[in-house]
Amino acid sequence: MSEDLIGAIQQILILGKGDQGRLEYLLDTLQKGRQLTASDQNYLKIMIPLYLSPKDSYQQNAELAIEKLSNQVKELNEKIQKIQRKGFEKYVGRKATLFFFTVFVGWNACQTYLQPLLSGFIPDSVIQYVFPLNLAANYLNYGMTVWFGFLILLASWPFIGAIHLAKFIISRKI
Repeated sequence: MSEDLIGAIQQILILGKGDQGRLEYLLDTLQKGRQLTASDQNYLKIMIPLYLSPKDSYQQNAELAIEKLSNQVKELNEKIQKIQRKGFEKYVGRKATLFFFTVFVGWNACQTYLQPLLSGFIPDSVIQYVFPLNLAANYLNYGMTVWFGFLILLASWPFIGAIHLAKFIISRKI
């Protein structure tokens, strides 16, 4: 009887199932010819049929594991589709467009500071075309409009960032 128990415990250890430390202790106890306590015997009565049962229940366990993995894959696919439906790629594109628009308006708003720096590299006859938004605003007599637009864009970025941060935090809790 103890040889059968020793073999069963060794098989469970090879499978990597159960409490490895306790199983090694029980194996050592049986190999030394000592008697097992009632709690250890009850533990083995549960473990041996669970992991070394006939082939039918092993196959059922394998099918259950496959079914659980299949359900997890389905859930992950649903989450991916949910993210794609929200238009993550388009949303990132919108932020990039807003960023470059802000840089463009800021470039034109800072013309008075940048023009002296660029005058050594760009001829005076061409420098007005380096700042096209200011050229159009001056043509329409809206000189300070570029500065106000730039200030509005700069003021909007903290709010946009806060909204995106809140959405990100909420998405991680789900």
